[in-house]
Amino acid sequence: MPYKIRTLPQQRSLVPNLLRSILHVLEETRRPMTDTELYFVLGNQYKRNDTDFYRQVKLYLNDAVEYGILKRQRNLFSLRSRRLGELLGALGPTTTHR
Repeated sequence: MPYKIRTLPQQRSLVPNLLRSILHVLEETRRPMTDTELYFVLGNQYKRNDTDFYRQVKLYLNDAVEYGILKRQRNLFSLRSRRLGELLGALGPTTTHR
């Protein structure tokens, strides 16, 4: 009986500029969105629909609420700050993810 070597699953890298993308989506829609809507829109942008991607989006959403960038009412996320330009500038330069 041959010995089977176990291999570890390959880890996915972090999604670049994910917080910036979340902020842009919320700014463009000009309305609160559910996490499911954000998963769908961002999944289309990044061409990903795996659970690791959704986990990263969820973490970023929770962090943004905790830091006061986003507001969460029930399951709706919206922009909290009127100084969005300053926030985006502080996040650094934009790079494309296509």
